Amino acid sequence: MQYAFMKIDIRSPFPTTQCGHSCQTEKLFDYHDPLYARVFSFKDEEHFLIHLSMDLLAFDLQHRNELQEYFQGYYNDKKLRVITSTTHTHYANSVRDPDYVNYLCDLLKKETVKLSFRQLSDVQISYQRLHTTAVGKSRISGYETDNETLGLIRFYERENEFFDLLYYNCHPTILQANVPYFSAEYPGYVLRKLEETCPERDFSFLQGAAGDISSRFVRDGQDYDALSRLGDHLLSDIDSLMKQDVRKEKLRLQCKEETVRFDHEFTPIDLSKIRADLSERELETIRLGQIERAKLENKKNQIFGKPVEEALIASLDLSAVRLIFFPNEIFSEYMDFLDKDRELLVSYSNGYGPYVLPIGFQYITYEMFTDTLTEETKKRIISTLQNIGRN
Repeated sequence: MQYAFMKIDIRSPFPTTQCGHSCQTEKLFDYHDPLYARVFSFKDEEHFLIHLSMDLLAFDLQHRNELQEYFQGYYNDKKLRVITSTTHTHYANSVRDPDYVNYLCDLLKKETVKLSFRQLSDVQISYQRLHTTAVGKSRISGYETDNETLGLIRFYERENEFFDLLYYNCHPTILQANVPYFSAEYPGYVLRKLEETCPERDFSFLQGAAGDISSRFVRDGQDYDALSRLGDHLLSDIDSLMKQDVRKEKLRLQCKEETVRFDHEFTPIDLSKIRADLSERELETIRLGQIERAKLENKKNQIFGKPVEEALIASLDLSAVRLIFFPNEIFSEYMDFLDKDRELLVSYSNGYGPYVLPIGFQYITYEMFTDTLTEETKKRIISTLQNIGRN
């Protein structure tokens, strides 16, 4: 088994807007903290995986495919698979800016081929999980979930722990929408603190099924101090997991991909069902949702574009845990269709698409206005999530 890791600074060399809130229209050039692409790679005689976790709102499938084709040519290996994920921070450089996206893709190609591999023997892996609302919980009044999950995937060479892969499913939207700087938000804060505490290890981050989860009802402020406080709560939970005894398994690499067709319908939404107990912020987002719905119907939605016609779903089986990568902003309820002791659902991966609400969801929310998937499509998604990589 061979392993490599690197961090690439992906901050734009020129001003851009942020990406994640409709009010972010000013071009900025101030960074509160760095933005990175964290790249890890494993390869053996049969498999070659490169994963990029980027401090971005999204990274589309076209550019993921471009990277995979480039790296397959560079390494002369058609078995090589690229999986792209984003932390989904709403305060990164805008992925709607073509100049930045072109700069980013060129940078990722140039830097990733500098990966320095080292030979490992007796590579093992462990997986732990914990239910925690340290950073966020359901952001929808009256709708609760118990799927807020911290996952810790740890890699060892014999007894030497060399790499930790974190998972949490909560929108990185602690900060105010109009902060005048870029930030990697709570994922960047947590990773930076871990790197300071454990400099001998590498760290990366996977954003989970966070369509319905944010810090809205957890945070006590929306400045960086408030972000730090919530980040410290999550770090405390991570520390508690690190102190537990673990069961290690031999690492294996098995990657599968499957494309799922998306069928759409623009079912009218009955606004008379809006709950009377919604917060002003929730009412505001519903108004924004109506605007985005009209744009989507006219195929003029700046964020989502026209309705997505298909999604690339990937499964990465590492023995102790199976990761299922899905592009859309899927609700955490879809985790209920998986084996939570051995499987994690990762969002914002290999592309980007609107929200996927549960079948029969009745709450009138912002998310409902951009979910146009048919019930049959959602059943196909569930079947694929359950079965991909298991055969």
